[in-house]
Amino acid sequence: MTAKHQPWCSLQETIQLNQFYSLDEAQLLRQIEQAFQPELGRLKCARAVEGTEQQRQANGTADRPTPSQILYGTNYDEINRTLVGILALRWIHNGDYERFTCGQQAEYRLTRESFEWLGQLFAAGLQCADDLFALVLSMVINDLGKDPNLEVDYFHTTHLQLPEKNHDSLLLEAAKAGMIPALDYLSPEKRQEVMLGLDLGSELNAGQLAQAESVPVNLEGLLDMRGHEHAFNLKFLEQILDVAGAAGHIDSRGAKNLIEPVFQAFKTVHEVSLDIIAGRSSLRQGYDKVLTKRGNMLFIKGFRRLSVSDKEDRALLRLLTMGRTADLEQAELFSKAFHGLDKRDKEQLVAGLNVDGNVNETAVLPYYMPAIISTALQNTKDSDDNSKARALASLMRYLAKVLGSPGVGLPGFAGDAVYNGEVPGIIIERNMSKAQHVINSPEFRNNPDLLDGLAIPDGQVLQRRRTSQTW
Repeated sequence: MTAKHQPWCSLQETIQLNQFYSLDEAQLLRQIEQAFQPELGRLKCARAVEGTEQQRQANGTADRPTPSQILYGTNYDEINRTLVGILALRWIHNGDYERFTCGQQAEYRLTRESFEWLGQLFAAGLQCADDLFALVLSMVINDLGKDPNLEVDYFHTTHLQLPEKNHDSLLLEAAKAGMIPALDYLSPEKRQEVMLGLDLGSELNAGQLAQAESVPVNLEGLLDMRGHEHAFNLKFLEQILDVAGAAGHIDSRGAKNLIEPVFQAFKTVHEVSLDIIAGRSSLRQGYDKVLTKRGNMLFIKGFRRLSVSDKEDRALLRLLTMGRTADLEQAELFSKAFHGLDKRDKEQLVAGLNVDGNVNETAVLPYYMPAIISTALQNTKDSDDNSKARALASLMRYLAKVLGSPGVGLPGFAGDAVYNGEVPGIIIERNMSKAQHVINSPEFRNNPDLLDGLAIPDGQVLQRRRTSQTW
């Protein structure tokens, strides 16, 4: 049997000739499209959570079209997000600070010092042409699990029915099944590194950690990166570019979302991850460092000191971090809503936000909660503080309900089980984007209590791989 032919593309040639950072932007985008047609075809089918239809349609102009408009003459959410992230790699390498920060609010704009730190990080992480190509490829395939057709295609390919999985886990399974043609470009060594990154990403998303959306036990995958630090570095660079392009479907001019507070959170995630990989930190210690950094930032702005040692404070820190809170006014608003909850809701919320997912614990990961909070804040930005607090309190009650019944709707789980040790070492992910239609409704602004009637979203069980690991 002859060895499988390894494909080659013009993008690889461009990278080998050291022209990736200097080639005309439109020409580079076309090379990416030619190299990854099947993957970009899947991304056309995916839709981002944040942003309105009006914002999507307004993205791009005649003199500065979006990447998707350059390639296809129209906007596709996930293609714009992905390609803006890849273009951000060029802006970082080329020191194009103005382009990178275009669209960022002046108050929170990434500082030049932080931008230079990113430049040093990427220069150290990308050690050869193969690293650069692997990073671009990783960016292209990163969100393929969001294609609603991938799970169906997986069944037709493997004749296996996948249990409910998040899009990162679905991507990993599809890659294992040989359904991602782009991986064939890679050498066996580089393919192994990318697969290690996909494996890590199925449990730990740097953005979820930076926003305290995940739980401490999600960090367990970092233990598998011991001895594979270069693979971790490539995955982390991908995650940085992912957030750089995250608003690309709304504003493709620059890296709108990678503002200074977000950068600081990701820098902390980088420190925490390396500490855990090196054995200098436990999972809980690493996770709480993310919360502590958020608390310190807000303390400098004038907010009261919060401690991760106090359960109520720690719960509020998670909410503030999920809310991407970077100023005193929003911190006070969250505090007002949190402390205004009735006793039962508040206790349930505090309990749920302090579950790590260790042995004899059932933790809930509220998937897309930061996006939902962002949407609610955006939709009530013209309201008075009391109305904003009511909207936030409604979200917190809904979150308390979701966290407080981890097993509801899942076969074999007691719907009323509340952290009683019946199901050891389980993380249940629930897609909070189901609340989007309520929050976007005209009625929500006047009556945010509408959210109280919304059912708990479907759950996806993420079984821990190391049920004996304790921290």
